[in-house]
Amino acid sequence: MKKTIFILLFILVCFTLCGCKEKKTAGILFNSEPITRENLLHASRNFESGSRIYYLFYTPKKIKSEFIRIQVGKTGDNIPKGGYTIVWSNDYRIMKQNMYYYYNHFTLRIPGRYVMQVFDIDNLSEPLAWNYFFVY
Repeated sequence: MKKTIFILLFILVCFTLCGCKEKKTAGILFNSEPITRENLLHASRNFESGSRIYYLFYTPKKIKSEFIRIQVGKTGDNIPKGGYTIVWSNDYRIMKQNMYYYYNHFTLRIPGRYVMQVFDIDNLSEPLAWNYFFVY
């Protein structure tokens, strides 16, 4: 009985002292309606052709650059150059009161599978976040 209690106590101490923390990462949410606190948990990845696609880019780290670049690329097996082509790209200024997120929308009319990437304008080799979505 003492050995069982000791083993359970040992396991409990190991879990509390291991320092396991959830890694906070940047991300992108999509929705067919303007993103609010009420519909934040109802994100979608499927959109109709010609409809507005609202997105929210968020990050746990403060964005130090003044600008971010947002790219949308179409993916597929029949696309040359690695199956990925940039359809839309734009640079946006990050305001001082919004250093942890950026919110906007765009419209795509061609059906397919798409990938959105957000880059720090000072480091275009590695995206801060990316996510995929579909247009039907």
